[in-house]
Amino acid sequence: MHDIDFSGQVSFNPDGSFTVIRTASDGRGATAAEPARMLPPAPGGDPLMELRGAHPNVERNAEIMGYIRTCGLSSWYERPYNATCRYVYLVPGTSCSQTQVYLNRNVNEREDHDSIVWVGRVDRGEELPVEASDPLASLSVRYPRVMENPAVEAFIREDRPERWGEVFENETTVQVYLIAENAAFRELIATVGAGAVTGVMVLDEQHLAVNKTEALAIAREDVSPAAQLIDIHLQMKDGRVVWMASYMDGPVYSSIPVDAGEAPAPGEKVPGFSSATAAGALLVPAALHWRRR
Repeated sequence: MHDIDFSGQVSFNPDGSFTVIRTASDGRGATAAEPARMLPPAPGGDPLMELRGAHPNVERNAEIMGYIRTCGLSSWYERPYNATCRYVYLVPGTSCSQTQVYLNRNVNEREDHDSIVWVGRVDRGEELPVEASDPLASLSVRYPRVMENPAVEAFIREDRPERWGEVFENETTVQVYLIAENAAFRELIATVGAGAVTGVMVLDEQHLAVNKTEALAIAREDVSPAAQLIDIHLQMKDGRVVWMASYMDGPVYSSIPVDAGEAPAPGEKVPGFSSATAAGALLVPAALHWRRR
């Protein structure tokens, strides 16, 4: 008697169902395919599997999955939008005349389940502008309370940040960061809880124990020479400032933390702000918030 080994292959269909083909082997080289009940192949079955692998958050978006169920998916591709986001175009089968497109943040979607900023449609062959006239346009839509904060307004006016991002601390609290790279790397971090801004802090690389150049040199030691840097920003963790350098090495995503020292003390002034009132508004609630965690 020979033991029978089973293996299988799964293919996903646009309606959320899947087809399983199970293969049996008797250990002597003989194999037999045992397909499960075969569902009709959906248009672009393989492109959908690739899309789900590269962008798993599509499965959490009802509008995207509804479009794929209705129109099928013959192919998909990406185009850059700015330093932090990219467009993902979903080309339908023959039943629909419009291509669905969504704006996706450049994050590790297996850790961040909220990468999709918005979803829309364009005519076949049409593409949206690859550069945003306002790099903070999507921030205004997603976090209007942040844009209304006086300290944030001062930072935008005086430092002209060109990109932004977000890091979730838990289900209700998020660090929203704005980055300006002029003479030096400067970053504003606004803590948002339950839709309200609870603290704001501005960090300048010139006043950290480790600057951006030094952080990248340290992080590079932990990745291969072929890895490409896709993002670097500052983050607050347990009262300390941490550089987060993110790399792509083929399909592998890596995020390397580099400690940059303690957070500014409550009484410190924020360099670069002409308004003492703005500086005070930035520091006091922010520092209290960081030290409460």
